[in-house]
Amino acid sequence: MVVEPDILVRMVVAEYLRECGYFVIEGLTADDVLTILGDGRKLDIVFTEVQLIGTMDGFALARWIRQNHPDIDVILTSGAARAADKAGDLCDEGPLEKPYHPQDVLRRIHLLRERRKTTPKS
Repeated sequence: MVVEPDILVRMVVAEYLRECGYFVIEGLTADDVLTILGDGRKLDIVFTEVQLIGTMDGFALARWIRQNHPDIDVILTSGAARAADKAGDLCDEGPLEKPYHPQDVLRRIHLLRERRKTTPKS
């Protein structure tokens, strides 16, 4: 799921991932993620901007996912300075800093999927 308040950024990333064969759900806020999960739909990865409008920002969303759905990987992105320090504990590879290329997102997804395959389940 791609959660990004900037519609142009969200559309470019989502379309690129679709072209790469992924099923992509787009969202504007953290509440969109909660709604999808509340409906019982499965998500493998949430790619989210840290500066979101609504009830929680990307950091709070990442913490919530870690606590309630540890099987979902989170990729945080931000153009804000110092976001890397805060995001380091919330996503395994640290945030993607804007501006990024959609191929950077794809590389991160592949890295996380490979890690899931090789990490023993507890």
